[in-house]
Amino acid sequence: MSTEEHTSFNFTPEVLAQAQAEAASAQDDHPEGATIRRQVEFYFSDENLPTDLYLLQQCGGRENIPVSISRICSFKKMRSYKPKSLVVAALRKSAFLEVSADGKTIKRKIPLQGKTLLDEDFCKEDNEIAYDPRTRKPAVYPVPLQPQQKKVYPEGTSKNMQKPTGFEDSYVEPAMKPEEAAEENRMYDEDRPFVERIEIAIQRFKQKRRMHEMYSKVFNKLMRYGGIESGPRMYQGLSKTEMKDMDAEEIARVLAVHNVPWDRADEKQWTVDFLGVGEAFLSSWYPAHYGYAPGGVKNACQVLRSFYNYLRYHRVCPEYDEQLQAALKMCETAERELIKVDAAGLALPGDFNTSASTLFGGSHAGLFTGDKTWAQDAQKEGIDVNEIGVREQEARIKFSTGIAALGTDEQQDLLGATDLKIVKSESTGLEVTAINLPDDITREIYSTQSEVVRNKLGHLKPLGKLMCRVWYADDCDEWDLPKDKYPNGKPHKVDQGREFEFWVEESVLNECFIGMKIDASVITLEGGIIILDEVKQTHCSFYTWLPNELWMENKPKEVRWRAKGLPDYEKVEINGVNKDSQEKAQEDDEFDDE
Repeated sequence: MSTEEHTSFNFTPEVLAQAQAEAASAQDDHPEGATIRRQVEFYFSDENLPTDLYLLQQCGGRENIPVSISRICSFKKMRSYKPKSLVVAALRKSAFLEVSADGKTIKRKIPLQGKTLLDEDFCKEDNEIAYDPRTRKPAVYPVPLQPQQKKVYPEGTSKNMQKPTGFEDSYVEPAMKPEEAAEENRMYDEDRPFVERIEIAIQRFKQKRRMHEMYSKVFNKLMRYGGIESGPRMYQGLSKTEMKDMDAEEIARVLAVHNVPWDRADEKQWTVDFLGVGEAFLSSWYPAHYGYAPGGVKNACQVLRSFYNYLRYHRVCPEYDEQLQAALKMCETAERELIKVDAAGLALPGDFNTSASTLFGGSHAGLFTGDKTWAQDAQKEGIDVNEIGVREQEARIKFSTGIAALGTDEQQDLLGATDLKIVKSESTGLEVTAINLPDDITREIYSTQSEVVRNKLGHLKPLGKLMCRVWYADDCDEWDLPKDKYPNGKPHKVDQGREFEFWVEESVLNECFIGMKIDASVITLEGGIIILDEVKQTHCSFYTWLPNELWMENKPKEVRWRAKGLPDYEKVEINGVNKDSQEKAQEDDEFDDE
């Protein structure tokens, strides 16, 4: 039986570490490391650097400022060397250059000596030209150094977003050349149909603006809201060379994404109303979908304002110039009111009305969490639970103080004798007609609060008066109702013009404004005390709703109202018009391809 001899090698830890270091050293170099070092060393050499103006602006010549390796890698002869990490490793092996510890910058180990192109007298030492003026322009002294760090832009923006977009408040349309003015006069000739003119103007407007996402989002939604269709470009394959010989109108048409269907010219079906569409878009649709963030509101108003100004400046539709002027004023109002609307909605109904609602079974009753078992258990476990609602004792103090300050003698006696009862509870729309801040007497009453109240509740805020009247807004629930039941197209409004007086804290009144619309619940207590129970929604003064909202997501379908058990061929109502159902079926058959 034969035996095999096995030879074993035992390496010491020092030998293994040295072997691993040598292997890592070999791997840390770029496959073309020698070529990389030779090229970069030439850039910083005594032969090239004194006359290399661009690189001198980076390193400062004799100052030997570290230069970004990313910038060196962007040079034409260095772009093919990848990855950057191995390029840095290759440069670390240079005996002439020094790489920073983080591997981001590089410089000469021994600074450059002597004069360079940064020195104004560099070319005056010799009578001969030190460079070829055909290939290198002379330096303009003093030569500015270029920063090594990239410019930092605000979060969410880029370099291109810092360029003028045409949506700035200070933007002014540039003056047109005579040939441009003549071309626009032909495109926007009043003898041409409005549908053609506005379609061309929409595309031309988009070409003249930098349509960043935040602008195009609002503009595209506005176009959709105004009944303008959109889709892919018809001529997607055209190159710039093919469009070179086209005039401005042809270019606008081939690049157009939005188009205005010809049926929009039918005045019986469609109305051109720049003001109405703008009001409804900014007051109803935009806040419901994008909220009231100040930046977003300002951006939306500016997009509409810029578009209206473009139409006026280029005289696209002078027959609607009065509408455009009114729409521009509306944009100014919207930018101011939409932000206040949001603040007022958060502040209303105020401490006094919330306290009354808590005491008398309104929408705030039973919301206080401080005495709930689950909240107390959570606090024992160290969980911070924010109290919601008003404590009953606190609510009673605030309510009684308000009655004492603004209530009549009858109301004060009624409050002291028994608990007040709810006489009427209703939901209604309100329009603010006046805002009366607290008078001197009311302020004095609140300033003489007892020390006990101040210690428990702090300084109570004096009440003023918010005067409102009933207001009803059109909305989708009242659109396209049967004409036989609703001749006016909407339900009869009860209490139209009825007035209310609410007692509200001064700090809350400062957030409100005359004309503001409120969708609210109102409680009437014994003695005629009116309570603003709950504020569901607040709107700006020009709040408008249009049926256009129905096709923002899906186009509305034909609405039929049919009585229960109605035979097939009886009178039915279609979009508010009585029609024989058999006649309607025959009309449908005329267009049936089958």
